[in-house]
Amino acid sequence: MPGTKSLRSKLLAIDLFSGEPSTRRNRPEFGVCKQKEISVGASMMFQPPLVLDNNNGDTAKNFPISLEIYSSHSDKTDLHRLRYRAFLAAGWIRENDAGMLSDRFDALDTTVAVGAFHKGACIGALRLAFGGAHALPHSMPCEDAFPDEVRALIAQNCQRLVEFSRMAVEPTLSNRSFRTTLYASLVRAGVMLTIASRVDMAVVAVHKKVSPFYQAMCGFEVLGKSASYAEIDEPTEFLGLRAQALEARRKKRSGFFAFSPEEIAAAERALARLSAQGLA
Repeated sequence: MPGTKSLRSKLLAIDLFSGEPSTRRNRPEFGVCKQKEISVGASMMFQPPLVLDNNNGDTAKNFPISLEIYSSHSDKTDLHRLRYRAFLAAGWIRENDAGMLSDRFDALDTTVAVGAFHKGACIGALRLAFGGAHALPHSMPCEDAFPDEVRALIAQNCQRLVEFSRMAVEPTLSNRSFRTTLYASLVRAGVMLTIASRVDMAVVAVHKKVSPFYQAMCGFEVLGKSASYAEIDEPTEFLGLRAQALEARRKKRSGFFAFSPEEIAAAERALARLSAQGLA
């Protein structure tokens, strides 16, 4: 008989992928994010390594990054504003009066978001859209751009999928090393949530020029290519990482995937709280 923790994780996965509210009793209450009075699953801390070079007095990377987990019903204004600034600075979108970037996937119950905060300011964001054979159609952005590839994955017994999307980093950050650390912390948080949600494969559509990072650092493989993605008219590669490959890297205890049991437990609690409320 599976243990309580294992059973809870399986129930969590069912709730996430079906989009149906959980019927479990004694549901845990949400935590409260310090930045705003909003519902979030949990907070995680990521401490960037100290460096010998003080970068002309810039000690930003010596401060921890706080990662907040959001449901689709949370107030994600800070994240959407950051997305807008980052995508506008990259030349991928046009200006709008709202100064925010969001779409219908942000409101789906099967969507979770991660916000990275430094000194109280939102400086990074990532969205996780859950989908697959047991989810409603078009629960992930990639289903619009890469429908054949997604169907092929499901046919190959990848029943539970999660897409990393809308990753953004504060465009005014000039410290390249800190930006890299921030990107890594967001991807790492996404990977931890992927492990906690028991998916079969994680997918991501990225600009062709950053695809090598995901392949080298995380082990993603190219599944498809296109000339654009969503509203971004840039060469895109559709990447995938099977759960088995992720677990193999984790067992090697590489620096990027050296998750502690406490970190995985925190990710499980975050998703369980969202799922228990029927909000993700």
